Amino acid sequence: MTDKTGPLYGNAEGYDAYMGRWSTALAPLFLDFASIGAGGPVLDIGCGTGNLLGVLRSRFPAAHLVGIDPSAALLARALQRDDLSEVELIAGDAERLPFADGSFAACLSLLVLQEFHGQPQPLKEMRRVTRPGGIVAACQWDFAQMPVIAALVEALATIGAGSRDQLAVTSRRHFNDEAELVAAWHDTGFSDISAARIRVTRRYRDFDELWLTLLAGSTPSTMVLATLPEPNREAVRRQLQARLDHAGPDGHLELVAEAISVRGKA
Repeated sequence: MTDKTGPLYGNAEGYDAYMGRWSTALAPLFLDFASIGAGGPVLDIGCGTGNLLGVLRSRFPAAHLVGIDPSAALLARALQRDDLSEVELIAGDAERLPFADGSFAACLSLLVLQEFHGQPQPLKEMRRVTRPGGIVAACQWDFAQMPVIAALVEALATIGAGSRDQLAVTSRRHFNDEAELVAAWHDTGFSDISAARIRVTRRYRDFDELWLTLLAGSTPSTMVLATLPEPNREAVRRQLQARLDHAGPDGHLELVAEAISVRGKA
């Protein structure tokens, strides 16, 4: 399959250095919320470098796990993980899942819901490939409550960098709250729907450690940052540091983000 992601999500090492660390912290909390049972095959849509699959493998060592993602770079990194050696990893799109109806006991998706907003087909496909009564759960960041993203987007806007609508933390381009998620699950035909907000804490040694992960990142806002000329990049750095660099009692930088999550039954 052709990799449709292009440069976006094409830098697996940079993605793991920045967003991958956040997704690693979120994955077990999201899996707690999803409350899937053991004993059946599980599909991870938009599996990326495999952070959710790693948690699934540790909790359900005997389960048949499948991950699918359109990014060849992220899948290649997942394939290098020893803990995913027995996981089936496939290149593919959420709009056309290459599985028969009812193939999975549960279908999960971590931090890619924003890619599905306004597109009913991925959610329909998630329902189609899940057995009746199986869990379908997904989550995305509340971008307004994701401090790094919100601060970076604001700093980029002050120097006129990036598309305002594309980078906006509240936008028609992604889900903005739990009510929108519940409505999408209801419209797709899921039952027993519930939503929740999950808080995630990340600690950095100092602001410089955070800044280096942003420079290597592979997300819409960090890719804009990477293209800036040095004077503009330094202006963004100063704004971010003024907003985020508030060390805790032990001197570390501690940031808290929130993810909005939804689950339902097929």
